[in-house]
Amino acid sequence: MSAVASLAAAPTAAADTAHARFRSGRYFGSLDGLRAISVLAVMWHHTVGHDKTLPHFFSNGDEGVTLFFAISGFLITTLLLRERDTAGSINLRAFYIRRALRIFPLYYAVVAIYVVLTLLFERTSPAGREFFANLIFFLTYTSNWYVALEGRVIFYFAWSLAAEEQFYLLWPSVQRFFTPMRAVALMLTVIVLVAGLQWWGPPSGQRPAPLWYRALTGIPLAICFGVVLAHLLHWRSSFVALRWLFASRLGSLFFLGVLIASLSWRGGPLQLIHLAAALLIGACVYREDHWLAGLLKWRVLAHLGAVSYGMYLLHMLVKNVVGRTLSFLDVTPSPYLIFVLTVIGTVVVATLSFRYFESIFLRKKSEFSVRS
Repeated sequence: MSAVASLAAAPTAAADTAHARFRSGRYFGSLDGLRAISVLAVMWHHTVGHDKTLPHFFSNGDEGVTLFFAISGFLITTLLLRERDTAGSINLRAFYIRRALRIFPLYYAVVAIYVVLTLLFERTSPAGREFFANLIFFLTYTSNWYVALEGRVIFYFAWSLAAEEQFYLLWPSVQRFFTPMRAVALMLTVIVLVAGLQWWGPPSGQRPAPLWYRALTGIPLAICFGVVLAHLLHWRSSFVALRWLFASRLGSLFFLGVLIASLSWRGGPLQLIHLAAALLIGACVYREDHWLAGLLKWRVLAHLGAVSYGMYLLHMLVKNVVGRTLSFLDVTPSPYLIFVLTVIGTVVVATLSFRYFESIFLRKKSEFSVRS
């Protein structure tokens, strides 16, 4: 082999080795850290982020859910693809049982807490009456279709959990019955369709928009980009081709910069934020020793990521307790103090929930795991 050919083959050989390592890995060490950043961003949004004097980047904490979506699309699809390779098919029953054990117990426990607290404190208020009118949509994971953010809406943040649950309900069947290439083609079609509808707006400017429009535009593009990313990294040829994007240790830092820039772009396309979130995940999973790995694998962030589901569901309850307590003490707090106290309280409550409640159901997931 000539010297030129040897030099050309070396990067490909290294990418082949990286792909084998990626396919054999059972845990992506940076994802918990990214989840932690995501949930902290959402909590910032609900406590500080409404301050209009802040730079635009700091008022975009609600896009923390976008990173959650991208992680879900990538991780769920990767697991499904690996199961198909290992077992020859995808066990949908086992998948849905595992998801139900992870999601349903805490979600419906929190809904029950909201029902009790709303009966006690908000029963006659407009927000309380609206909560009970919307309860059927919270119980059926359809609030993203039917519940609009107009004024104060109790439990509104459940819209993102509804979008995730709809993804869990539909996409595994696509992966089960479609070839991977056709699944990707379908997802790319969905991306184009959803982006186009978001760009053009509802037909004839209808307000409220028709249900079909709300359902389609409610599909988070970050999940879709995560799905496509999972396929591209699963296939050897595309994994090798993507070394130009992700192989450098600095890739994670670069795509973090892209995400920050897209969040700072006032009036910029939201689709860019969703794509940037997926690209950041790609850089963080392509190689475990990327430049941000030390931060994202930091034990504190890893713990927050592990309990992030509970933090997301419980943080507004904790925020309200913090607000009422400070009011009782006749303290006029800054939003920053509320943020800090809410984070501390939420971490404590979510950790207790994870250890003494959620773990009861999580232990049962192993009975429905894929056997290698």
